[in-house]
Amino acid sequence: MKKFILILVSVSLFSVQESFAWGGWAHKLIAVIAESHLTPEAKAATEKYLGSPIYNHASWMDRVPVWTKNRIPGWEQTSWWHMTTVDKVGKKKYALSDKRASSGDGDLVPNLVQCVENLKNYRNLTDSAVMVNLKCVVHMVADMHCPCHIFYTEFEDCFPRKINGKRYRRHDQMYIYYNGKKTTNHKVWDGMSIKEIWPEYGSDYKKFHAALDKLSPKKQAKMCKGTIEEWVLQNAKDCRYIYDDITPGCKIDRQYLLDNQKLSKQQCLRASYRLAYILNECLK
Repeated sequence: MKKFILILVSVSLFSVQESFAWGGWAHKLIAVIAESHLTPEAKAATEKYLGSPIYNHASWMDRVPVWTKNRIPGWEQTSWWHMTTVDKVGKKKYALSDKRASSGDGDLVPNLVQCVENLKNYRNLTDSAVMVNLKCVVHMVADMHCPCHIFYTEFEDCFPRKINGKRYRRHDQMYIYYNGKKTTNHKVWDGMSIKEIWPEYGSDYKKFHAALDKLSPKKQAKMCKGTIEEWVLQNAKDCRYIYDDITPGCKIDRQYLLDNQKLSKQQCLRASYRLAYILNECLK
């Protein structure tokens, strides 16, 4: 644990020196909704260590690959923490997998659990360590709920591979066409799936927040029951069907996303409420 915290401190010191426009519209929306469900204690703590609301830091982890060229020690392992990997163990049941890409990608769960444990002990950590653990939790909770952030080992192309010198993309990165434009399944689900429900809202987070955040406190609490591992396996079960619907080269449009908006809304709200729940529990 001490080694882990030291690694995160080294990353935070670098991040303070650089100023990036983080981007990540869907990540920010999830954090905006979560922010509104923080307790006064948790909100005060996050702003103390981050210096501003959590939504301003929602895409921090996505900048890690950019740091590769700078050879900043310790940060590189966090680039593996955006995906989960699951094995099929029944007709519609899944279990966390021990399989990992050669890079280590697909290792989100144990590292998210570790970051959460670190935050539970936040009063005994340095401010820098708390800051980076917070940023990691905010990002990883959102990532684990994205339909295309799950590696299913039942697919032959679970991880990228080379055959006769040609590189084949993994199943979440399959090429498809959206409204006639070539893209990937991953890009469609990573943010477009929510924005296309209400295109008239543009990028107005307040309007999306108002349209989505309508569950009763009782339903929100029910959604937050369970462990991180149980949440991941639930996501794997609920999101699996999109790989039967969408195959390489297929053509989809906005109507497909409207037909599947239940999944988009569900995963967005799960991420938002669970993120708030975790932070509220850790930062008492």
